[in-house]
Amino acid sequence: MAPIAVFSAVALAACNNEAKQQLATLAHTDSVRVDSLAGVRKDLLDEVMSSTQFVAQINTELAKARSLTSKADEKVETMDVGARVKANEDRKVVVARISHLVAKLDSVQTRLASTRARAAKLTQKDSTLMTQIATYEKSVADLTAAAEKQRAEFQAVIDKQTTQIAQLNGQVDTLSQVGTALKDTVGQLTTEKNTVYYVVGTKDELIEKGILSKEGQKRFLLVGSRTIAPARELDPSKFTKIDRLANRTITLPEGEYEILSRQNVAFAAPASEKDGKIVGALTINQPEQFWGNSRFLIIVRS
Repeated sequence: MAPIAVFSAVALAACNNEAKQQLATLAHTDSVRVDSLAGVRKDLLDEVMSSTQFVAQINTELAKARSLTSKADEKVETMDVGARVKANEDRKVVVARISHLVAKLDSVQTRLASTRARAAKLTQKDSTLMTQIATYEKSVADLTAAAEKQRAEFQAVIDKQTTQIAQLNGQVDTLSQVGTALKDTVGQLTTEKNTVYYVVGTKDELIEKGILSKEGQKRFLLVGSRTIAPARELDPSKFTKIDRLANRTITLPEGEYEILSRQNVAFAAPASEKDGKIVGALTINQPEQFWGNSRFLIIVRS
């Protein structure tokens, strides 16, 4: 009987050792699972904190974008091109920030999906944890979709404003071209208006050039003289061209002169006079009145 009792004791001891090892293994497995689940919960909490931070930042950027849009809508009719460009650039900055934050939310979604997969592998029984992960995944997905929709709406506003700005720039360019053409036209007309002509010479010289002509008949058949007057058609190339506003003094060669054209001499003064004739120079004090009757001044040397 003694050997059987010893064998039984040894077998029981072996069974007890095996049971202890199994229990230790189970305990270790449970401990690892519990630690892993705790790690999953920690990761989940970290992702939730990150997503909450991004949500707050996105809400801030969306508020800025709405404010920019509402202000632009109120003042769009009174804004010049530069102001519209500035407003559009501000919107682009905000949309870029929103896009960046949405991208971060996308990465949160990816990590949440990874966390859910890890939790599913660890246990199928922790329904509370799985529900929390699913809830957070849906919340992040909803927020991402809303932010993306808002970003798309703001991008549409930016695109519309960009088109309007391009059209306004086109209009400005057109108006600038018209303004330049108008300025050139006005300048040309002003130049033409202020361009006048004068010539100095003896009667014979001026008659030979066709500037003066003899008109009428002699007072007597064989004696007397005909009247000398400016020709009916005057050639500007035979005159000296000047600007009536810039050139108000005409310097004359030595001699005595008189005016035979139709200018109003009351609005000019000679440098000096001799026997009622002009000597030295002629200064035009009021060009508008002096040149009013004719643009061609004929000064004849006596």
